Amino acid sequence: MSGKPEALERWFLVFLSLWGVGCLFLEALAAAGLAGCALGALVAARWGGVTVRGALRAWAPLVAFLAWALLAPLLSGHPPTGTGVARLLDFAGIPVAAVALGHLSDARRVRLAWVLGGVFLVSCAVAGLQHFGVWPSPEAWAPLAWTRLPFDRVYEAVPGTESRFMAGGLLFHRLKFSHIGGMVVAFALGVGLRLQGRRRVGALTVAAVGLVSVGLFPYARAASVALVAVLGLVVLLGLPRRVAVPTCAAVLGLVVLALALNPPLRERFLNSTTEKGSGSRSALLETGLCAVRESPVTGVGPGRFQARLWATPDMPQQAREHPGKSHNQFVSMAAETGVPGAMLFVVLLGWLAWRFPRNRPEGLGALGALAFFCLLSLLHDPLFHTQAFALVLGAGLRGPPRKC
Repeated sequence: MSGKPEALERWFLVFLSLWGVGCLFLEALAAAGLAGCALGALVAARWGGVTVRGALRAWAPLVAFLAWALLAPLLSGHPPTGTGVARLLDFAGIPVAAVALGHLSDARRVRLAWVLGGVFLVSCAVAGLQHFGVWPSPEAWAPLAWTRLPFDRVYEAVPGTESRFMAGGLLFHRLKFSHIGGMVVAFALGVGLRLQGRRRVGALTVAAVGLVSVGLFPYARAASVALVAVLGLVVLLGLPRRVAVPTCAAVLGLVVLALALNPPLRERFLNSTTEKGSGSRSALLETGLCAVRESPVTGVGPGRFQARLWATPDMPQQAREHPGKSHNQFVSMAAETGVPGAMLFVVLLGWLAWRFPRNRPEGLGALGALAFFCLLSLLHDPLFHTQAFALVLGAGLRGPPRKC
């Protein structure tokens, strides 16, 4: 083994670890990890003789989506914001992750998986402590205010209780925990169904603990429903039919039992169809459609769509004050990049799903994570953590282990 490939492999291991841990804890670490992996990928491409033309051709759907999303609004007088550009460029992390993971030996991939799986399990344990109130008071975090971590977001009480809270794990944000956690669970289950021995036990343990944690602690209804549906899909694809069907039935039975034994969670799901329980979802969706109607071809610019800017006076107060997006990722994408941009986004997702090798553990896992994202996108805007999305999808596209 030559020195250069060995040094590059160690480089990738360090920055992939930063990337993964950052997705589960602190976004700044994820950004640093992605940047480090991108630099390593450029070096690997140079050593491997990869040309710019070849790379663009290999990732044509991604290039087309990014080119339209960045240039079309700009040329029409709706330049993207800095945040909008950053979120879009995070999609370039998909090929970066594929290259980085492809340069790791099998042993180092397993080491990385154990580290990230362990951090996720710690986050689940923290979410459990937060949920049951076995957690420091808000005042205890005052000395750490300089970190700007949203410690206060894990003290939102579960409706009808005083001592239980909607948890956010190490991310201190219940939606981030449920969205990223859901992708981790779907990925771990797909990987576990294709592995054997200790690796299989480890992956399925992460999936099981994550399912319970995402389903019970953050009280995130959309993520819970999407996750249960996707786990059924992954099981059907990953196991023989005679085993998959009873397994899906057992999981569904456990879900029904959990709702029956948890009145606050059951009540929260029952309130989903009410105006109070839905969080003015229909009004938020309408704000996105208003933005699409205003600029249907090129969009209003990445990062420039906020629900409150397109809300009408007759909409509920939450919609008129909401700083986020439409609670439908595809509508939000159309609002910011135009209908063609949203269509290119859908084509990109379909192309990725087609490319995942389902006979490999990572391929089935990434397909499950992508399906979870698509279902969740019908009721939320999960692209505010694109770095995690890119890492998981890149893992499904990585090449075979590097030989020593």
